[in-house]
Amino acid sequence: MKTNKKSRLLLPLLFVLLMTGCDKAEPPEPLTFYYDYREVPAHGTALIGPKTGSGNYTLEIENPYVLFAEVQTGWSNPAGMIVIHGRLTGQTWLTVTDNVTKESKKLQIKVTDNYEILRLSQYVLDTPLKEHPTLGKIEFLFLVNNKARDAYFVNRESISLTDYVWKVQGKGTYMINSEDNGHYLTLSYPVDENGKLTDNGTKTSISNKFLITLSDFALHRLNQNLNLGFETTPGYPEEQIGLVIQMDEVDTEYKIIGKLTNEAEMPIGFL
Repeated sequence: MKTNKKSRLLLPLLFVLLMTGCDKAEPPEPLTFYYDYREVPAHGTALIGPKTGSGNYTLEIENPYVLFAEVQTGWSNPAGMIVIHGRLTGQTWLTVTDNVTKESKKLQIKVTDNYEILRLSQYVLDTPLKEHPTLGKIEFLFLVNNKARDAYFVNRESISLTDYVWKVQGKGTYMINSEDNGHYLTLSYPVDENGKLTDNGTKTSISNKFLITLSDFALHRLNQNLNLGFETTPGYPEEQIGLVIQMDEVDTEYKIIGKLTNEAEMPIGFL
């Protein structure tokens, strides 16, 4: 059987066209972000995950004295991850350029006062404590390193089966001092007409004073990060108890367990 000469010439050409079509890459997605404003505490870090992008970026910081930024790989997000490290309080712009699409986006970054976070619990070794009348429903206590000694009471609220937001339940002040060879944490905050924590600016305020029992490591961490002015040494974070702070309210039977943590995030716009 003879093969048509023209057919013999067309078959290789068709094969080349098909292979070229298969190898044609999808056009890269444009560079987009979920938000154009971000906050990070001084000496802390924050993650910025682009909504879409190639993952190959160049970063330019308007004022590098305020913050440092870097691109990290290895995340499950194909658009990559940008890590912000706060240096000094202030605001600056971060310009992100996608090296594939050549697009650039500007993000405003604010470096806030740093803070320490206590995750509050009404349990000791799975044994329930008597719930504190005001703080019993609060998950996180933020102690801010500023002149006012602001304290924020924050809960995590679910917005879907897999996602949640941080919500401020109230704002007050704190003081950590030393008396009679012991250390004390005093929280002062406004309450409503029913004595419940509030954030509506009412002038009625109450205070809770707690004797705090903590390791040398935890005390040194608070001292350094909140500028308490104590003479402390680092010590070592003992297994299980190194970051735990027992809070016994003075003249009452209430006890709260707090654990120093980095798992919470201050809601944007408060600092």
